[in-house]
Amino acid sequence: MNRKTTLVAVLLLTMTGTMTEAVMGCGAPAQSRAPSEAVSGADIRLWKDRPALAIITREGDPNGALGLTVMTGGIALERGASVAVALAALTEGRLAARGVRDVDVIPAWDGYRVRALVAPQATSAALIEALRDALLAPVAATELEHVKKKLDALAHRPLPDPALLDATRCTGEPFGLIRNAQTPPELTAIELETWRRAAHGTGRVALAAVGTAPFTNEAALSVARAGTWPAAPSGPVGEPWPEADAQASIYEAGGELKPGGARVTLAFHSAQASRAVGAAGRLGDPRGPLASRLRALEAPAKIGELTATAHARGGCLAVVLDFAPSDLGADASTRIATAIALARQEVSVEMMDAAADDTLGRTMARRAGDPRVAAERAAWWALVKDREEKNEPPRVSLAIGFAGRRDAPPHEKSTAPSPLASIKPEIERAIQAFRDPVVEAKTKVEAGQSDLWLLLASPCGTLPEVEADAGLGAAMALASATAAGQAGDLPLQTEGWAAIDGIGVIAHGPARPNEPPLVQARRIADSAARALAADPLDLLAIAHVRAALLARAGESIEDRALATLGNAIVPGHPSWFTPQGTVDALGRSSDGSMIARATALRAGPLRLAVIANVDAAQGSAAVRAVDRWVLRRAGESRACPSPSTPPPPRPGTYTIDAASSSEAWLALPLPPRDDYARSLGEWLAAILDGDDGLLAQALGATGLARSWSARVVGPARGGALVVRVVSNQGALDGAVAQARALFDRVRQGALSEDDRMRAIAARKREELRTSLDPRGRLIALWRDAPKPVPPALEALRTFAGATLHDEALIIVAARPPRPVKSP
Repeated sequence: MNRKTTLVAVLLLTMTGTMTEAVMGCGAPAQSRAPSEAVSGADIRLWKDRPALAIITREGDPNGALGLTVMTGGIALERGASVAVALAALTEGRLAARGVRDVDVIPAWDGYRVRALVAPQATSAALIEALRDALLAPVAATELEHVKKKLDALAHRPLPDPALLDATRCTGEPFGLIRNAQTPPELTAIELETWRRAAHGTGRVALAAVGTAPFTNEAALSVARAGTWPAAPSGPVGEPWPEADAQASIYEAGGELKPGGARVTLAFHSAQASRAVGAAGRLGDPRGPLASRLRALEAPAKIGELTATAHARGGCLAVVLDFAPSDLGADASTRIATAIALARQEVSVEMMDAAADDTLGRTMARRAGDPRVAAERAAWWALVKDREEKNEPPRVSLAIGFAGRRDAPPHEKSTAPSPLASIKPEIERAIQAFRDPVVEAKTKVEAGQSDLWLLLASPCGTLPEVEADAGLGAAMALASATAAGQAGDLPLQTEGWAAIDGIGVIAHGPARPNEPPLVQARRIADSAARALAADPLDLLAIAHVRAALLARAGESIEDRALATLGNAIVPGHPSWFTPQGTVDALGRSSDGSMIARATALRAGPLRLAVIANVDAAQGSAAVRAVDRWVLRRAGESRACPSPSTPPPPRPGTYTIDAASSSEAWLALPLPPRDDYARSLGEWLAAILDGDDGLLAQALGATGLARSWSARVVGPARGGALVVRVVSNQGALDGAVAQARALFDRVRQGALSEDDRMRAIAARKREELRTSLDPRGRLIALWRDAPKPVPPALEALRTFAGATLHDEALIIVAARPPRPVKSP
């Protein structure tokens, strides 16, 4: 029994070698047609008292091909694959006795297939008649010898352990009885005849013809003109439907694995075969979500096999995960349980998202290049039907094998507990962890927009950063956006987003030609989430990003000034004012510190905002896709770390060099952890800012400044009202003096109702300007900040009187360096 020749109606994807495409699809029997009708437009032909005939009409094959399928599910279940192997051997021997050549008879666990080329000078009628005679003739005692030889070969390929029985039924591979099991009674001609009569009848047998129109027409006429067939006593029975929460089976896998290694076999039973086969291609992609997420675990799990199978009722998908001994460590149970929970989640979602496609069988059969394979597939799928539980999620069975260490002393081998002794409760905890959503999500629909937009970011922002790692969060955001953009998805656009309250990735893009909206949403979400939350860091890309941030930090006067302000207002936390970090911090950072920052960000909370461009279902699809990429462990808590309380602000004047500009930043610290005070600060900034604001009245008319602005910078726990003044060389000190005089007048109550109304109008204009860009609407959705409510004039005056004290002022002046006098 060669392993490669015993796979029945499966999609086999081995991660260690070349992947084989799906070999079966789904096609339900069509309405019965008379043999005289044209065959070219039909897929399935049905006649009374004859097997169904699947037709694939196509040109180019040098020979036509015939296929035949017999399903044995439900016959002598206690004998396992012996029924299918014995009947396959019986048919093979009879065809050989009649001189039929170039025929393959391939047994499986619950049936067998026959495929054959029809020589150009031959007719399909002779082969169809030979097949009919081979299946319907009563068993003779002289035929037992050939059958017993095949059964003996099957017995020498025993199922390694009872725990693997369900997975074997799932894949359809024929294995012998379990080792050390009771030897069954020797097969008799009477028993074989009982099996033959139960299996070789209409309802359990289907034929297929592949070739030109004349060939398939002749095959249809041959089936119709040949003698009738008896009906099978009962139809084929699907593989056993496991309980919704099947328990894990543990077994010793010493003969299969290296000592200390582990193997997990998961069988996902689907009520619809097309879902199992349809999901297998994406699941088997070595760069796809399943393989990528498994590689990113603490104990990387390697996909040994991935097999999707169509059965008489429904389908099944089996996944084999292998763990190297060196990766398991002391907490082997926890690590294996995490991989199991991840695989359960990923496979179940993929199978539920796969379309239930009644035409998939025909598609997969036509895709086969060899007409014999096409006929084999078409005949098998002619008998495949859905289970009654159509809309239920996949049911999962699980077997876990562990190979004990051979170098352990004998007394330890007998007394030491297995690393898997506590795995069952660990699995339950891990499954629950993956079942609970991790990502906080906010969605809205803007139907008719060209792109779907999303922002995935950590709401911790730069608050966990100190002076030593300032800017590393921004570096990760930029590197993640670069990685997502380089994944080959041309319509996708990505950008890193680094703010004091969020670090993450913005991604957006239109649908590809003929791409369904849900697929568009999932594609964009997968790209962003994979890059930010799952894929290993590309340290070379990080190095390039860090170099770019260093260049910016060194050249940008504003970033340098804000970093200086930050160190004066919240000492030790420069990235609370400039998320891009400082030259010193970025220059001293190492790969290790970058990995530590990324690990902390991924382990913390994540928030997602989605603006769908079709309907709400897109947002839901994007949320599910993102949540699947977030690695998690049972019992973990995702919360932003509480930053240390910085020392009090350090008022004074600080100087930085500027190549040619004369600028000053005047900052007044706001009360820490006071959201209302921050809101009042933003309204006061709006009164000061603008072409008609108080700064324009104080500085514009005098000509002391070329430009000015006011805004609130920094987090709620350490923000400040910051005024920027850009002046002509030599006039900076005068501009600063005017600004300080303005602060003093406002502190003493100079604000008017006109100033308040002007600020209201300015903020409405700014809100409109921001909302015209989808990016601005996306960030506002992510932040979910309440709409600003204009305060009363008296509240503004009180706030200004408490905040605008000159002794609290921090000034950063940027001036060109003075020329060095020659001696």
